Amino acid sequence: MPDSPFEKNYTKMNILITGKNSVIHTLMPELHNMGHSVSITAKSRETLFTYASRHPDLIIFAEQDDIFETFSSIREVNQNAEALFIIDSTKPESFEPLFDFQNVSFIPASASKEKILSAINKFQERVGRKKKNEQDSKLYELILQSLPFPALLISDKNKTPIISNKAALKQLPSIDYGDDTPFISTLSEEVRSTLFSKTDSHSIHSLRSVHAYERYWDLTVDQVAPSVFMLLAVDVTEQREQLQFREEMERIAKHDLRSPIATLVSMSRILESDAGLDEEYQPLAEIVRKTSERMIRQIDTSLNLIRLETGSLKADAHPFNLYSAISASIGDLSQIIKEKELNINCLLDGLPIQEESTVVCYGEASLIITMFSNLLKNAAEAAPRGTEITINLREEENSIITEIHNFGEIPETIRNNFFDRYATYGKKNGTGLGTYSAKIIARASGGDISFTSSRSNGTTITTTIPKPQ
Repeated sequence: MPDSPFEKNYTKMNILITGKNSVIHTLMPELHNMGHSVSITAKSRETLFTYASRHPDLIIFAEQDDIFETFSSIREVNQNAEALFIIDSTKPESFEPLFDFQNVSFIPASASKEKILSAINKFQERVGRKKKNEQDSKLYELILQSLPFPALLISDKNKTPIISNKAALKQLPSIDYGDDTPFISTLSEEVRSTLFSKTDSHSIHSLRSVHAYERYWDLTVDQVAPSVFMLLAVDVTEQREQLQFREEMERIAKHDLRSPIATLVSMSRILESDAGLDEEYQPLAEIVRKTSERMIRQIDTSLNLIRLETGSLKADAHPFNLYSAISASIGDLSQIIKEKELNINCLLDGLPIQEESTVVCYGEASLIITMFSNLLKNAAEAAPRGTEITINLREEENSIITEIHNFGEIPETIRNNFFDRYATYGKKNGTGLGTYSAKIIARASGGDISFTSSRSNGTTITTTIPKPQ
C-alpha cells in the first residue's frame, strides 16, 4: 500500500532559500533527493517576487540583509507563512526584532548541516499536518455541502452556527450567524442544556418529530470536536403524514370493514346449519361463508403487514406443526388446483410426507399460514396447466427449510424487485403484495426467503423458519 503523502518524511515541500550562508547552499542536493522543490534568491526584492509567484511552504533566511522588512512584507500577504531563520548569534541586534513573529524557528549559523536538516524535517512534519488538515477540511466541506438536508456546525460557546450547508440556507429561514441556531429556540431549556452539556467528550443526541418552521424534523446533534457540534435536520413531514394515513386506514379496515364481514360469516353459518335451506342452496351458503372468511383473513393480513412494517406488531411465536400450516394453505387453493388440473406433491427430505407427520417450527402460526397461502397461490397461478407443484420440507439443525417449486418462470423484468411492494406481472387482479408480505413475515419470524428461476428449471421459492430452541 503506498505511503500517504502527508506522513512524516513524505511531504514534498516547496522551499525558498534566501541569503548568503554557505552551509545551507550545500544542502541543495539532499533537499532535491528528498523530493523538495527548491528556489534560491539573494536580494529582498527577488525574494518577494519569488514568494509571490511560487507560494513556498517554507522560507529559509540564511543571513540575508533586511530580514525583518522582507519577512514583514511576506506576513502582510500571508499571516501563516512558515520561516526558518539562520542567525549570527554574535549579532543579536540583527535578529532580536524577529522574536515578534509567531510560528517561526531559529538556528545558529554555526550549526552543522545535520542540525539544519533536522530543523527542516520538523517543518516538513508540520507542513504535512497542515496540508492534511486543509485537505480534510475541504473534504468535510464537500460532504457537508452535498447533504440533501440542512446541516450546521455549531459553536458551544454561544450556540450560534459556524457553517451552514446549501440545504440549510435553502430550506430554513435566513441564517444570521450572530443569531440563535435554527431549531434551538424551539426546544425546552432542559433539552438545550442536555444537548451541549458535554463539551470535552464525544456525545450524540437524537430528537424525533420536532415541530419547527411549519414542518416536522428529526434532529441529530453530534459532537465532532471539543465545543463544536454538528446539527443535522431531516424533514419527516411527509413520513408523518403517511404514518397517519396508515393509522387511519387501519382504523377503517378494523372497524368499518371487518365487523360487517364478521357478521356475514356468522349469518352464513346459521344459514348452513339452522336455516333449513334446500340442498341446492347449501353450496351457496358455503360459498358466502368461505368468501367472507377469506376476506377477513385478507384484512387481517393487511393490518398485520402495516403493524409489522411500523414495528407495532411483534410476532407471537410458539412451536407449531409447519406441515399442518401448509396443509391449511393448500386447502384454500382447491378451486384453482381443480381449474388448472394441478397436482400438489408434498415431500419431507425428498420422500412423500405422511398425513400424520409432524414438522415443528417456531413462529406465529397465523402469520406463517398467511405467508404460505400467498406463496402457494402465486405458485398455482404461475404453474402451467396440468403440471406439478412440489413442496419439499427439509429439517436442519436450527431451522426448517421449505422449497416450493413450480414449472413457471418469473419474468426477468421483475426478478430484481420480486419481493418489493407492488411487484406483479401479467395478473389481472394482482396486487403485488403477496411476495412482499411473505418477505416481511419470514424476516419478522426470524427466518428468510429467496428464489431461483429459469425457463428450463422453473421457479423455486425457499423459506427458512426457525425451530424451537
